[in-house]
Amino acid sequence: MMPFIQKYQLLILVFAAGINILSCTKKKTPVSVIPEPTNWELIPGTYKMYDTLGNYLNDMSISHWTSFNEQNAQRDTFQFNNFDGQFIFKEFQPEVNPSNWPKHSFYIGSHQPLYDSNNDRWQLYGYEARFSNDTIYIRYQIQNILYYIEDVRPYENRTVKCIGVKQH
Repeated sequence: MMPFIQKYQLLILVFAAGINILSCTKKKTPVSVIPEPTNWELIPGTYKMYDTLGNYLNDMSISHWTSFNEQNAQRDTFQFNNFDGQFIFKEFQPEVNPSNWPKHSFYIGSHQPLYDSNNDRWQLYGYEARFSNDTIYIRYQIQNILYYIEDVRPYENRTVKCIGVKQH
């Protein structure tokens, strides 16, 4: 009878050792996921603006705040200061929808009339605005066809491509 009890003791010992080994696994600590910053956190700042040949144009700053649109819905808004060296305006940013909006794009919009620093009126049409690393690429058209006679200034219509480098 002794060998029978020893077999059970051996079986109990192996079972206890197995439970002990399985219960001694290292607890996994959850990996904290750092959320990727949004466009609204990346884009605001001060930029040195250059034309496509590398000639310095002006300094421009972009600031961000949350405001409300006509339907009283909360929206992200950018204010552009010294845009094209002479304009200050703000623009609601679109609701980000990954299916139809590029990841690092922002909206300049169309503005009419837009007053410059001399109180002359212009039309601004934003075509493209995107952000990559610390650089913004902007393409827009500016003209004064509706206002140049009343504002007593020469007619101007230009399409501008410029690059802004963020200053830290």
